[in-house]
Amino acid sequence: MAESQFVDKAILFAQLVEIVENQETGFLTILTNTKRSVLLRFSQGKLTRLHSRSNQASDAIHILIECTQVKYTYASAPEDDEAEVMPASSFLQLIDPRHSDVIPFDAGLRASRAKQAIADPVKLQLVEIATEYVGVVGEMIVDEAFEVKGEIGEIIEYICAAIPDENQAQAFREAAFEHFTSFKL
Repeated sequence: MAESQFVDKAILFAQLVEIVENQETGFLTILTNTKRSVLLRFSQGKLTRLHSRSNQASDAIHILIECTQVKYTYASAPEDDEAEVMPASSFLQLIDPRHSDVIPFDAGLRASRAKQAIADPVKLQLVEIATEYVGVVGEMIVDEAFEVKGEIGEIIEYICAAIPDENQAQAFREAAFEHFTSFKL
């Protein structure tokens, strides 16, 4: 589908849901009303590539969160054997225009996490995973890990090293790498 005029982001979101549900394979090129572009690659409904100018997944997600209107083109393509960048359901949840103001966490942490959702969706996902294993201290550990400014794999390992219980650290590692499947243990 090619859109010659900007349309509401909800129309793009519906297209994305259809691609995932129908397990389609192809490229989706997006231009936002904020003059930013994003390229998404799907293989059998799985998100295998996510590009923006910086080639950081978090930047591409942020671009899609902040825009209100888009132009986009979807083209079928051959399947690829790349691993998922992140689960398509998580990606859709992050950019869903119906839930842009809803952060599914404890009320006490809602304000700080709402800022993170806008600033860095990848960080928000890691906070969610870390909180499952070490409670509210997980947010502080993730903040500290991001100050190191390494690649996502290095950040995950930094968080693991900060978790005192070896079993919890290993469980966090497995959950984090499963969520960000393009990175290997």
